[in-house]
Amino acid sequence: MSTVLIVGGGLAGAAVAKELAASGKRALIVEASDSLGGKVRDYGCKATDKCSNCGVCLVNGLWDGIEKNPLVDVRLNTKLIDLTGGKERYTAAFRQGGVVSYISGISDVVVATGFKRMSFESGGGSVEVSGAGKDANGSITMGSDIERIMKDRSGTDLFEREPRNVAFIQCFGSRDRKENAMYCSRVCCAYSSRAAKLIKQYYPDCGVTFFYMEMQQVRSGDYFEELKQLGVNFIKCRPIKVAAGDPAAVTFDNPETGAREKLEFDKVVLSDGIRPSDDAARIAEICGLGQTADGFLKYVSGPEDAKRTGIYIAGCVGGPAKIEETYAEGISVARSILF
Repeated sequence: MSTVLIVGGGLAGAAVAKELAASGKRALIVEASDSLGGKVRDYGCKATDKCSNCGVCLVNGLWDGIEKNPLVDVRLNTKLIDLTGGKERYTAAFRQGGVVSYISGISDVVVATGFKRMSFESGGGSVEVSGAGKDANGSITMGSDIERIMKDRSGTDLFEREPRNVAFIQCFGSRDRKENAMYCSRVCCAYSSRAAKLIKQYYPDCGVTFFYMEMQQVRSGDYFEELKQLGVNFIKCRPIKVAAGDPAAVTFDNPETGAREKLEFDKVVLSDGIRPSDDAARIAEICGLGQTADGFLKYVSGPEDAKRTGIYIAGCVGGPAKIEETYAEGISVARSILF
């Protein structure tokens, strides 16, 4: 029986494998890290007194189901280094540690290598950040760390110390010419606004301020009016500088007065978005794919290429996408292969 090669064991890759195996098709997942799940495995439920529709529930049991499925072969700490042949007859070369191995009889290939996170070290383009460290409970925190904090929260505490005020800096590393990333990452407004509601549930007296360029509508209805009614404040500007400290300081040009101001916060969250993976160009060359102007992968001619070549793109390797969109695309790609 032929096998479908899935490059990347995050949400998209796992969704493809699950759907293929459900129809009796063998799948081989090669994952460069030491575990399945990718970044979404660290994401936390953002429900307050009711479900916030963040999509995290979609992954419940997904990883265990993949690891225990006899039709899915998982190889961790493994990288694809070459691909030869064509649809229904691909041969792939892999490197695991210092060992190179080959597998033939591959019918189709799904590229699902995900995306890159921003970090303190990688910078925020137009926003100068100083004094930030690697401690997720420090005064400056990445949005990805907030996800982990929400996942690990207790019934009574979210942070190690109750904050008096929290700031969210939106579009950190995206919508920014200096970062060569003029696109919207599409996920930051959703996770940060849901996190703000969760903060207000834990700490009703905590002040929450958003520094933003534009806020994306997370769901239908008066979503941002709800946030304002909770006491969330919105300042439409991109800050100039964020400095760690006790408290941290945010320097910005007030859009209403035109004056340069500085506000202090116990915690500042840098809402980082989705960037192309460092491996994108290498994978594109191996698999005969193109890249967008922003560095994400794309089909050379169009999506119709996949049926002809047997090489598919799934998930955020092809551009920013939400959890539910990534999961749905994985299912869709698997069904394209099957039918």
